[in-house]
Amino acid sequence: MAAAAVNLQGGIGPAAEVELYDPPIAVEGAISPEKLRALVMRYLIASTVIFLVAGALGTIIRQSQAGVIQLNDTVWYALMTTHGLGAFVGWAAFALMGITWWILDEVGLPLRKWGYWFAEAAWWTMVVGVVGVVITTISMAVGPSWVALYPLPLVSAGAWTDWGAGLFAGSVLVAGLSIFAYCFGVLAVVTGPALGAPAGYGWWRRLGCALGWGMLSKKFATDRRVPFPVLPFTVIAIDMIIATTPFAVLLVLMIVEAVVPSVTVDPLLAKFMLWWFGHPVVYLLLFPAVGVYYHLVPKFAGRPLVAGHVIAVGWLIGVIANVIIGAHHMYLDFPNDLQQVVNTWSQPLTYAVTIPSALSLFSLGLTIYRSPKWEWNVSTLFLASALMSWIVAGFQGVMLATISYDVFAHNTLWIVGHFHNMALLHIGSVIFAAVYAGLPKLVGRPWASRSLCTWHWVLTMVGGYGSVVMWMWEGLDGAPRRWAVLPTNIDGSDRYIGTSQIAVLFVLLIVVGQLLFAVNFARTVGVGWVREQVGVKAPSLATSGPVARERGIEALSALLAAAGAAVAIGSLWARPFTFAPIGAALALVAARTGAPRQGMWAFVFAVLMLVVGFVFHGFS
Repeated sequence: MAAAAVNLQGGIGPAAEVELYDPPIAVEGAISPEKLRALVMRYLIASTVIFLVAGALGTIIRQSQAGVIQLNDTVWYALMTTHGLGAFVGWAAFALMGITWWILDEVGLPLRKWGYWFAEAAWWTMVVGVVGVVITTISMAVGPSWVALYPLPLVSAGAWTDWGAGLFAGSVLVAGLSIFAYCFGVLAVVTGPALGAPAGYGWWRRLGCALGWGMLSKKFATDRRVPFPVLPFTVIAIDMIIATTPFAVLLVLMIVEAVVPSVTVDPLLAKFMLWWFGHPVVYLLLFPAVGVYYHLVPKFAGRPLVAGHVIAVGWLIGVIANVIIGAHHMYLDFPNDLQQVVNTWSQPLTYAVTIPSALSLFSLGLTIYRSPKWEWNVSTLFLASALMSWIVAGFQGVMLATISYDVFAHNTLWIVGHFHNMALLHIGSVIFAAVYAGLPKLVGRPWASRSLCTWHWVLTMVGGYGSVVMWMWEGLDGAPRRWAVLPTNIDGSDRYIGTSQIAVLFVLLIVVGQLLFAVNFARTVGVGWVREQVGVKAPSLATSGPVARERGIEALSALLAAAGAAVAIGSLWARPFTFAPIGAALALVAARTGAPRQGMWAFVFAVLMLVVGFVFHGFS
């Protein structure tokens, strides 16, 4: 399959320039390009909506820790649960599932009957599962944290009911079914006839081909070279089927216990079942993201992946080690007679799982180095930032895998900083890179605003690293994770309030960046494309098209400017360094998206409110 020319807005144009993959093999039963585009866009739109909601909830709970508008503890834990599950699985994993179908088609492995139905099932079960999580956490106040560690969901001290805990576990189980459907769909595609395996190969031998073993042994040779993105997709499909099964069983037992309290599970066994899934699920994000790297970096570099055959060795290690290292989350939990044994094998195995990452970084870095065609645009900016974040977060993970360090960092906000470094600044950046590269092809038009693309990257990176550094700073100072109200000094004075408030300002930069992305995404997709997908006839140009769309954006931006001014007025009563910056941020978004005059006036007004509020309230 030929590579394509890259335009300045991050999209990939139609001009073929260099052969990255062997020519695809024609197969019967592949879904139409229109059907594929509609499927992928449903994944991207749904996951983006979940991302915006989950991100808003994360902002709310972080500002509560900073003492801006403090939430009730029960509400805080419920929102934290929704934020964690929504952002991690409902956005990142869900978006990468959709991107997987796009990339597999791009490399010559199209969706056929079973792959398509598994992809449809993954979409519906994820949406239903996320809706269930939102309902049980928001309306029923179920707040056991995103990991739902047994028996916490069923021991709520009256904060929520066992009925609510059972529904919550059922909702998480439905989202888990989405993971199963995704994995089976990937396996159906990568072991299909488009792989190029000879007719005599059985299913297991074709699976070995998809794992890249043909690069290591002629026994797994295929008629076409296996595209490198197929390797990590296949590895995670195998690993997540193995890893999700024990957790699914635990969720079923929790549902049963919610109905029949006499049915219980040993807490240590339950925790092991959770983390058997809980660590590999991180790779449900990382490994598909690596597949995105393998596809996009060579396209933008204009040459095949350097030393690509070497990475097959790394994935052979990864497919084995990934599913047996969850015990490193339990370094401090086992009885003394087991502790040393568990720690002895889990620490080096955790180090071993970094080998696929190290080899991939080496290969990708050399592919970019002195590339004859590399061009900087918003997609490559996000890719380069993601590579650096991968290195940084990877070293943080190695530190946490070291028992002597984990003793101090375990269950502190340092963990939260590491997690957001990996999930938002690494995986999130890969998702954005893929969306910026692929959306123009999916909807048939370039991005509406190149400047909004750039601002999205700048605000995400600055705000993201600013917030991550604050979390790690507080964690090194002993701030615990999963506390609605952080502890104070012995004399009762605030210990972490200053750093938390600084962090909120960086979080607001992230918020502004994602609002710009959402506006640009909506303008690029347009209501016309949505109407086409649902079969609604487009109205006349007098009521639709670019002119009407621009007028609609201008009206929304003007309302946003008014909202910014209204929020800034809160500085006259209290907290000028909270309400005024929020109002100013909303005003800037309005100015950049369609109401420059109103937005700038609202920004000036917010600054004025900041000055007046400071005169009356100082730094309070």
